[in-house]
Amino acid sequence: MDPSTDAAPQAQLRERDDTGRDRSLDVAKGLAITAIVVSHVLRGLAAGDDLPRTSAAFLEMDDGLYSWHVAVFALVAGVFLRPSVEKRGRLAYLRPRVVLFAYLYVVWTVIQAGIQFLTGAAKNGTEDVDGFFTAFPVAYGQLWWLGFMVMATLAGTLVRPWLTRARALASTLTVLAVSLVAWGWTGPWLFEEGVALLIFFWVGVLAGRMGLSRLTTSSWTPWVAGVGVAVGVGLLVLTDPMPPSSWIGPRTASAVALGVVTSGALCAGALGLSGLLSRTPLVRPLSLLGERSLEIFLGHLVALTVARSVLGQLGVESMVTQIAVGIAAGLSLPLGLWWLGRRIGFPWLFASPWK
Repeated sequence: MDPSTDAAPQAQLRERDDTGRDRSLDVAKGLAITAIVVSHVLRGLAAGDDLPRTSAAFLEMDDGLYSWHVAVFALVAGVFLRPSVEKRGRLAYLRPRVVLFAYLYVVWTVIQAGIQFLTGAAKNGTEDVDGFFTAFPVAYGQLWWLGFMVMATLAGTLVRPWLTRARALASTLTVLAVSLVAWGWTGPWLFEEGVALLIFFWVGVLAGRMGLSRLTTSSWTPWVAGVGVAVGVGLLVLTDPMPPSSWIGPRTASAVALGVVTSGALCAGALGLSGLLSRTPLVRPLSLLGERSLEIFLGHLVALTVARSVLGQLGVESMVTQIAVGIAAGLSLPLGLWWLGRRIGFPWLFASPWK
């Protein structure tokens, strides 16, 4: 038998399998980025006193969303580290990644802090120059994630926990201890927020794509989705678990323990749900959101600012309309900006000019 004729279908099978796994993970990222936009729409309304920020319903929804959406991002981000490092080498992988995150951090800090600066000057007639420059060390808005990714990528690439079982165990216990200490805590400076998410990133690194595929493509996937969501929602309703970040309640051992279980259950549930949704027509729009999740993540706060301004000028007061328009704008406007940048040959809002 000609080996080439036997290898061709095997290669096609591997390609189909890889595509399926990739789409499941893209769907998971699509769900997560949608939840992030929803959470920031609600927080924006609460900041403007359009939504009672101390109401039980708002706090429950806020804690529920923050218990899993960025954790899923951290988990999926870790999945791709090992194959990239093994393929390219540590330095060749690290350099462009760190350059990209640093570049995007500077660009979007200038954009978001600049908008805040100009808005404040227009409203108050004063220019807060100090506030503009303070935005760089304190990580403006959602940009703390870029600092977290630099930290997590450096740790995973340098430690390479997959090399031996002893290294995997020792590093996981260390990362778990650090994450538990930092659970629910958000410091005022770059690299301080999101430290608790390291354990999710680490699990992703060690599990890899094959590990997560057992949650998204197996016969157990419906059970993973159902049980994970049920346990997570049940704990949110019946107890007061602490999300990994953005917590304003008292820090107690029980809140941390419940928070870890809740976040783990909801992450598993989200992955299981992404596996189920990847078998439906929703796979296309959710995969698109997942593939372009970085662009949406970077641009959605600016999009929400624009949407709120337009709705305010139009005199729209309906809460439902503000939420619906905010979600649509937060997801679609960054995609439109990304598409326009590529069309005119200026992709540098979302990509580094240095490779």
